[in-house]
Amino acid sequence: MTNDLVQLFLAQARVSGHRTALRERRGGGWVATTWAEWSERSHAIAAALLDLGVAAGDRVAILSKTRRAWVEADLGVLLAGAVTVPIYPSVPAEQALYVVADSGAKVAFVEDPLQLEKLVGDDAWSGLSHLVVFDERASDDLPGADARRTVHVLEVGSQARGRTAMLEELVERGRRVLDVHRDELAARAAGLAPDDLATVLYTSGTSGPPKGVMLTHRNFITEIEALAERMKLGPGDEQLLFLPLAHVFGRILELASWKVGYTTTFAESVARVVDDLGEVRPTFFGSVPRLFERIAQTGAARARARGPLYERGFTWGFDVGREVAELRRRGARVPLSLELSHRYADKLVLSQVRRLFGERLRFALSGGAPLPRELGEWFGAAGVTILQGYGLTETTSATHVSTEDCFEHGTVGRALPGVETRIEDDGEVLVRGPNVMKGYWRRPEATCEVIDSEGWFHTGDIGELDARGLLRVTDRKKDLIITSGGKNVSPQNVEARLTSEPLVSQAVVYGDGRPHVVALVTLDEAAAVAWARAHDRAATAATLAHDRDFRREVEAEIAHANQGLARFEAVRAFAILDRPLDEAHGELTPTLKLRRRAIYEQHRELLESLYPAEP
Repeated sequence: MTNDLVQLFLAQARVSGHRTALRERRGGGWVATTWAEWSERSHAIAAALLDLGVAAGDRVAILSKTRRAWVEADLGVLLAGAVTVPIYPSVPAEQALYVVADSGAKVAFVEDPLQLEKLVGDDAWSGLSHLVVFDERASDDLPGADARRTVHVLEVGSQARGRTAMLEELVERGRRVLDVHRDELAARAAGLAPDDLATVLYTSGTSGPPKGVMLTHRNFITEIEALAERMKLGPGDEQLLFLPLAHVFGRILELASWKVGYTTTFAESVARVVDDLGEVRPTFFGSVPRLFERIAQTGAARARARGPLYERGFTWGFDVGREVAELRRRGARVPLSLELSHRYADKLVLSQVRRLFGERLRFALSGGAPLPRELGEWFGAAGVTILQGYGLTETTSATHVSTEDCFEHGTVGRALPGVETRIEDDGEVLVRGPNVMKGYWRRPEATCEVIDSEGWFHTGDIGELDARGLLRVTDRKKDLIITSGGKNVSPQNVEARLTSEPLVSQAVVYGDGRPHVVALVTLDEAAAVAWARAHDRAATAATLAHDRDFRREVEAEIAHANQGLARFEAVRAFAILDRPLDEAHGELTPTLKLRRRAIYEQHRELLESLYPAEP
């Protein structure tokens, strides 16, 4: 087994130098980058980082969406013997600055001027020595971006002058000084050890600020090799990558190409993923459940729009497809009459779904959040295989993955090679193996809370193993919310912001497996009554819950609380309860802590009503 990621990449570049490693849409077409070209640019970046004073083990942040420049910078950081610190491009400045400060990052790569603005405050510059910007134009994908605006990076904040450069400027600088630093780069590469840090990846905890997960070269190498073996990936494969590289799922799918040699094509944007799938025709791709939900909802809506007759045919076709798929999954014979019906159903509706993904798709991987069983069955009926995986940032992505020849809807597959699984008496899933993190950055106490003395990582999820070793995750022991988009949301953090507003007394956020977060709130009675008096209302807190003008006041406070949250954490809808949550109704513990499960069950109908009806 290769000891580190640098040697893994260099070995692949030697073998596949002339082959296409990356593809990205630029200028209206798909532009290819070979393994040799990637290596050359990243070596230049590494030499430039050394020239800027980056030492072995220093942290270097990357704040950008998924794109070619991200992986070029990542490899450059690793070649310099440094540690990559990814930051989600969607997070607000407050969270980006926290990651920079907590990790002690020395240099940061950012996508564009809008991202640069997050890091040019006084607090950030106390630690960062330099910033490198990928693009001079503002990105269309970010809220408030003006695609027509061009801002020269040296004009963003007076403190940035002289310490900010464009990526191409950095690459050219690296080329000029490469010979000067060549021996040092070789020495740093040779000096890498399996247990050296490769990345510090910040993830939401159930309380408090994000924690930095320390992942080593050994963590990544063992995960990559196990995944490549289990999924039977080869150099002829091509993936369409649109998952954020700040998420371990997307990162491991990109890094696995260093072992296998397949091509990674970056989607033009999240909004164009379906179009890109049909155009690129990947052999596999990874996604969160939300994309599959949207495709299924769109298909059903289009069927309804074509009239009752077509809709009945659409429904019949998928019923036939499910029956055939289930027989084939069990290895049972498909009766001739059903086979004939299936051929007609496939021609009528099922093949249309497959065409969305191109003609080469072997499978899609779903992770980051649970995939609803009915959704997997719907796509299976159309002949699209969605393999579900399970894992966490702390386990370097997957611990369990389904395979084409061994999967069952509702399970997340068997453990990857080298991973042990144990179910505790209370049902909690424990895993152990070389893919388990080194620990939390600068938080030894938090590390000891999740990794016991025998090396078992306590996942916080409840599950069960069947006789074949297939894992079924049935519940969550911890409070972390995972949206259908795969985003981790710490409910306590969001609730703390909501309850800091004058009119809000209690708050409960909800959204596990849903596209976004919603909330139930109760009113601060004194503040509510004071508002009523000021507005000549003879009202109590209970009656104000249904007052339109008062609701707008609460809505404004929730919008204010959202300002300090990432987009995926922001509360999109809310309901005001006409009474406080209390112990008598089973909603609070004796120490006044929220009983989330009980609250969700008691108010399920109200919570679900906050999501718009699906088409």
